[in-house]
This record gives sequence, C-alpha cells and structure tokens, in this order.
Amino acid sequence: MPQAKKRIFFILFTSLLLCCKPYNSDEANHKLIQGKWMLVDADRDLFDSVNIDYDKQITYLVFNGDKCSQQMVDLNEISDYTFTIQDFDLNLYTDSVLNNTLHIDMLTADSLILSKGENSLWKYKKIAE
Repeated sequence: MPQAKKRIFFILFTSLLLCCKPYNSDEANHKLIQGKWMLVDADRDLFDSVNIDYDKQITYLVFNGDKCSQQMVDLNEISDYTFTIQDFDLNLYTDSVLNNTLHIDMLTADSLILSKGENSLWKYKKIAE
C-alpha cells in the first residue's frame, strides 16, 4: 500500500508542476500598464538646460500593446516609443534603440509611479478614455 500512495503523490505532484504557470511579474506588469495615464505629480531635478514645468503641463502616457506615447497636450508634442518591461524597469525604445529606462516603483490598477535615480519621480493616475 505505501507504493500506491507514493505513486499517487508522484502523479499529483508532477501534474501540479506541469499544469501551473509560474508567476511572471514582467507579463503581469505589461498587462496592468496598458491604457492612458495622466501625470499628476512630478519631482525632477534636471541635468540640462531644458526647463519643463510638468506640474503646469497636461501630460499623458498611453500604452497600447508594446507601444507607448508621451503626449504633452499644452506643448502639442507627442513622443512615440516601443517598450518592454523587465525586472520592474520600463525600457523605452526609439527606432529599436534604447532611449530611456525608468524604474517602476509602483503599478496598480489606477496608480503608476516611475523613477529615475534618487531625484526624479513621476506619479500618474489611470484615466478612462
């Protein structure tokens, strides 16, 4: 009888391993980030002469599939990218060349916080289209 229990346990354990898909945070974040996000707060130290007051501009990030666009409505400026997410890093590409990498500090159904280093932080809220 102990052999039968071992066989049943082995079959159940093997089935469990083969049937369950491991959690993939990159895939989950890719699905969760889809949609339109509005910038609600920015804390950024600039290292160049460009001075954009993100708090006074209406800025959106729009994710659709593997495409991302940054829309700065008041400046009538749109920047298009492709993106990947790997280990909580949002990698933005222009013409297949890595343009920028931002860290995903938080991503929920309605909040997105991105950072770059210690001095740059962008907070977004998901909006309905």
